[in-house]
Amino acid sequence: MTTRHGSATVTLPSDTEILISRSFDAPRALVWDALTTPRHLLRWWGPHSCPLVDCHVDLRVGGSWRYVARNADGVELAWHGEYREIAPPDHIVSTEVFEGFPDAASLNTMTLTEVDGVTTLQTLVRHQRKEYRDGHIASGMEGGMQSTFDRLDDLMAISGTAAERFRRVAGRFSDRVAEVPDAMWSNPAPCAGWTARDVVRHLVEWVPSVIGRSGLEIGAGPSVDADPAGAWHHLADALQDALDDPAVAATEFDAGPPGRMTVERAIDMLVTGDVLVHTWDLARATGLDERLDDGLVSAMLEGMQSIDELLRTSGHYGPKVAVPDDADERTKLIAFTGRDPYARPGT
Repeated sequence: MTTRHGSATVTLPSDTEILISRSFDAPRALVWDALTTPRHLLRWWGPHSCPLVDCHVDLRVGGSWRYVARNADGVELAWHGEYREIAPPDHIVSTEVFEGFPDAASLNTMTLTEVDGVTTLQTLVRHQRKEYRDGHIASGMEGGMQSTFDRLDDLMAISGTAAERFRRVAGRFSDRVAEVPDAMWSNPAPCAGWTARDVVRHLVEWVPSVIGRSGLEIGAGPSVDADPAGAWHHLADALQDALDDPAVAATEFDAGPPGRMTVERAIDMLVTGDVLVHTWDLARATGLDERLDDGLVSAMLEGMQSIDELLRTSGHYGPKVAVPDDADERTKLIAFTGRDPYARPGT
């Protein structure tokens, strides 16, 4: 992907409004996630001189958000607001209050549009008075905004790497793990004979048996029976550290039937897709959000369809489940892996 550093524009549609526009060479769904997910926001929001250090997002109508940034002198600056309207991945309407000037609340409408793989973000900031708008402009917001969007641009530019694919997929699995009520870990999962806890157990036991052939020391983590979330995070952190270390990521090893490959390639080809599908398994078993990363779902489905026969003979997947031609790609992927996307576990 390319970058568009310094390309944000600021116009003044009226005496009380500011319109900010910026384009990114990335899919709209990817930009939406970066704009609404705390673990992503913490990596890009704010200029380098005043980065985000704390982030709360309750992404629902009536929910609140709060960002805290810290400058080089250690001074913290905070903003908060309430979500008024949410239509993913199209737009969000929310209030915004800079806590250093609490009387000047604004109403912001953020809109995302995508054309030929380029996503344009427009934010219309509606102030209550002209002097509030003028004060906002005079605060130096444009320089900070350019730097902030450049950081988001840089993040989008590496979104196609193995490390970032794993980070996104593992992050969503982590979200689901954190949300499972204790009483639901024994719920039946879509994989026959498995419980929700077994979904985590499979990853924690199987992944080290494959990636460990490279010499990567994952080490013993918490027990899946005692602490499934801790067991998962121990594994995910070790894999992310390996991907983020160029020397470790480039280590070649014999991965068994798939042949020789680098650690990076092995995690990308063997692990990331497995975590993606098991995110759905865990969500279905426990009644949680079943959404997956749309871009990765599409890429995985396309890749798997090209080696359909090989996958069936490997024993990893059962027979495909028939779904309507107009089913969404997530449903098609789940059905392709031998799971019935319309059945509930235990029924």
